[in-house]
Amino acid sequence: MGTNSWGIEQFFILALCIFLVWILVRYIKREPQALSKQNLEKSFYTMGLLALVLIAFVAFGVFVLRI
Repeated sequence: MGTNSWGIEQFFILALCIFLVWILVRYIKREPQALSKQNLEKSFYTMGLLALVLIAFVAFGVFVLRI
């Protein structure tokens, strides 16, 4: 009979996910304007710029390491 070591790890991962959802729900109830269209547009613009910078940095790193 084999033992399954994933059981306790999956339990802790599930508990962590439930805890994070609980914190997120509390935050949204406390500050509903956090999910306004204007705030989301600003956030997506900033994250898009950061993603482009990260892509450029990784591409530069790959280019330098190939030389």
